[in-house]
Amino acid sequence: MSTELANEAKPLHIRQAAGLVLKNCLTAKVHAGRTICAPFAAACPPPRLELQWGGMASMPHGPQACGCHGGSNWPGWKMHDAMRQQAAAQAWLTLDPTGKQQIKMAVLQTLNSSVKAARHTAAQAVSAMATIDLPANQWPDLIQGLVTNVTAAPNAFVKQSSLEALGYICEEIEPEALEPQSNLILTAVVQGMQKTEADEQVRLAATQALINALEFVRANFEKENERNYIMQTVCETVTSESKELRCAAFECCVRVVELYYDKLAPYMQALYQLTLQSIEKATKDPDEDEVGQQAIEFWSTICEEEIEILEEAEEAREEQREPSRQCQFFIRGALQYLVPLLLEALCKQSEDDDEDWNVAMAAGACLAHVSETVKDEVVQFVMPFIEKHINSVDWRRREASTFAFGSILDGPSQHVLQPVMPHAIDLLIRLMRDQSVQVRDTAAWAIGRVCELHILFISQQQWVQMTHALQPGEPPEAEGVLLAGLKDEPRVAANVCCALHALAEHCEDKRDDPTNVLSPHFVDLARALLQCTERPDANDHNLRTSAYEALNTTLTNAAEDTLPHIEQLLPVIASRLEASFSIQIVSNDDREQLNDLQGLLCGSLQVVTQKLGKRACPFADKMMELFLKVSGSKNATLHEETLMAVGAVASGEAPTLTPGCPPITVPFQRPCAPMLAGQRAFQ
Repeated sequence: MSTELANEAKPLHIRQAAGLVLKNCLTAKVHAGRTICAPFAAACPPPRLELQWGGMASMPHGPQACGCHGGSNWPGWKMHDAMRQQAAAQAWLTLDPTGKQQIKMAVLQTLNSSVKAARHTAAQAVSAMATIDLPANQWPDLIQGLVTNVTAAPNAFVKQSSLEALGYICEEIEPEALEPQSNLILTAVVQGMQKTEADEQVRLAATQALINALEFVRANFEKENERNYIMQTVCETVTSESKELRCAAFECCVRVVELYYDKLAPYMQALYQLTLQSIEKATKDPDEDEVGQQAIEFWSTICEEEIEILEEAEEAREEQREPSRQCQFFIRGALQYLVPLLLEALCKQSEDDDEDWNVAMAAGACLAHVSETVKDEVVQFVMPFIEKHINSVDWRRREASTFAFGSILDGPSQHVLQPVMPHAIDLLIRLMRDQSVQVRDTAAWAIGRVCELHILFISQQQWVQMTHALQPGEPPEAEGVLLAGLKDEPRVAANVCCALHALAEHCEDKRDDPTNVLSPHFVDLARALLQCTERPDANDHNLRTSAYEALNTTLTNAAEDTLPHIEQLLPVIASRLEASFSIQIVSNDDREQLNDLQGLLCGSLQVVTQKLGKRACPFADKMMELFLKVSGSKNATLHEETLMAVGAVASGEAPTLTPGCPPITVPFQRPCAPMLAGQRAFQ
């Protein structure tokens, strides 16, 4: 494989494939349950069981999750990854030394190729070998060789690829393995970043390498003169004409914040100017969007550090001890200049219904972090923007104002928010009928934030405006905005589901009471959510999942006076599960959608069964029959949902099953045995 990679006469796709096979042999990459590379296959067996899990979130701007969706990761993945990696490493370490040397020389030779893609693949292969060899004290001259390539190479090709290899090595290897050679690496990287370097790709590779190398140069960062030199080089790179270089340089700044927050003070004035200039430029020039995102990420990361420091300081105060770190209050100092730029960046939304991260989304995430960091102080800088633009003729500014309001709700105290909340909630209700779908989407999300964080501010009249069910003879506009929102575009409806989910969660402590605030609305909410799950576009924006999860939370936290209504829901949900077996499957996508649907229905039946207790007994036989059919699916996630539903029936209803019925677990032993024993990989 290494010979094919190094052969300049071979087609590029052959060279790349050979290099990737070599790299994957060393990193034990697995695809579809099979090791990619045959040479080490015996040493790297695939896991017996592979599970795929997914988490979903509905939000107007990417990461501001509504909180109504969840996912999980199977811990076995990490265990099997470690086992495969250990086996691959052992196979490489015990390989014939002569053969290993030939492989290394061929790959190193490819670093000098004139073909960039080949060099890139070679850099990855070098890193894969180094990650195994260096901790085992093998290949001791590698780092020095790569550094020499950077400092004394006759051409830019080998400089760029050697820096790329150094970056990959720093990214993958444990820090202690490179500490003795950190000075060498830093020398090569900083030299490659210098503005005197004529080749832009060399500078870019060096800057990207520094991102990964910063963790290894802690000793250098402790020395003021060396730290100054590193930061000067980074700041100079931020002013480069190349957009890629500026993005990478800001990524370096972000990493510096994560690793060396306590050392930032002398450089904050320069970083302050550079970042704010880049954010402002991004709000005026769409081509600068990516650079603006990274500049905003710098401030988001400072927020995260200061939130952590302040929380630790509060714990230290309660425990009457000195905190381990001191907050520098960088966000508070930049507040009056940073927040207006973030608010302006919020107005640069994409008109398309896509999930691509952009400067507006980054600004929204940062504003939320700022709010959590400075608490009450953020309100005075955000509310004037909202008041000015909430009624703008430009939908972008109406949407930005709405999003700004929702973003700051998790910071200020109720005392500070109290004067503005009644009017703000009225505005959100009105905006749920805005002509712009983007505005309605964000208004629904913001109402969900209010329900989650400040539900007591919602008046009885506002609840009626949100949840009133349309009565015969009433005009459509009389319907509550949340119920109407469930019929809106999928993105809007998904956020309405999150709002209803948040509303229901607040009733958790009252679920066993004779009645609670959900009771007057229960029938209308349950009916509307069930109808929402049946929408033909319910697969868009995870709407079906959002609706079922909101329904399940509503069912779980409903009071005792809703039990007769819940009892009527059980056969409805069971009939839907039964009908799902008749759905025609013509593609893998159809199969996945059916698995998702059946999993959601099993989850709802589990919730209903647990809620009803003995009142579910008349339906136990039918449910067990349906669960048995579902268990024939070769989908691990669906099996998990089925088994939990079976457990709900078994825990309360097993004694009432039809006389003569075999023990409840017997029918499930055959279809579920592979999953329980870990003998099959379900796709």
